Amino acid sequence: MSYFIGVDIGASTVKLGLYESVQGIIGVRKDYPSRANEGPGATMEVIKAAVTEILAEHGVSPADLTGAGACCPTPVDLEGMCVYPTNIDESWLGVNVKQILSDTLGVPAVLLNDGDAAAYREYRVRSEKGEASPMMVQLITGTGLGGAIIVKGDLLVGPLPATELGHIQTDSSSDADLCGCGSTGCAEMKSSLMGLRNLVRRRQEAGDVPAELQGDPMAVAKTLRRLVQQDTPDPAGTEIWKTYFTNLGSLARIVANATGCELIVISGGAQEREDGVSRSAFQRDLDNANLWTRVNLETGF
Repeated sequence: MSYFIGVDIGASTVKLGLYESVQGIIGVRKDYPSRANEGPGATMEVIKAAVTEILAEHGVSPADLTGAGACCPTPVDLEGMCVYPTNIDESWLGVNVKQILSDTLGVPAVLLNDGDAAAYREYRVRSEKGEASPMMVQLITGTGLGGAIIVKGDLLVGPLPATELGHIQTDSSSDADLCGCGSTGCAEMKSSLMGLRNLVRRRQEAGDVPAELQGDPMAVAKTLRRLVQQDTPDPAGTEIWKTYFTNLGSLARIVANATGCELIVISGGAQEREDGVSRSAFQRDLDNANLWTRVNLETGF
């Protein structure tokens, strides 16, 4: 039997899962602190210990591990080199992540940007259901804003990282937020966890902040999904989400006009249901998100 390990390297968490060529996914996903801010070496230590633990849990010999498939939240070139570490840590700049992962585990590795990996799986699932589109774009909201383009079943890639859709400018105002890529007004700065942080900070700077929006902007940003998924949604939180999804719709409009794609899929943390939230409250929140996104998506066609 051939076993493979799947690794999702994130700025705060590394997620791993075991896969066998016949059985498919084995067990459940395991999450560990990534220690990415300590550098790639620290993250590789986490991954090595985690893989040892997972293999032992399922009675798999390390000698039976065939390969590793990984993704990370940074633009990477065709060789697996991190070109700029906007969403992880500057210590990853110029690091061949694919190579050090292969060296760490002693097996061949493949590496994709996490947005590319998510989009490719989305395409495969839709293809199996007969719902695939010849030209599909996916936007993935998380700590940052990833994206990918799939044309006739193939990821659109080149010798240099491409389709960094989160870094398309959607805010041209004079006080637009500075992005980690060095530009200002990127879609990521209003439509991601970092974007929510910026929106909270701006609301705080404007004054008259309700109690639920007080405190560290990033900590508050992490509570906003819960605030709007209550049976009685928080008005201040709802206004922030409206800005969030309207900006996401603006990005979708730009991408649709530029590519002529037939399908745009939006996924990621912003669309997930909080634990304990009723389905009716979640559906209302999702309907609102779809409305705010589509209003800006359809404007200007």
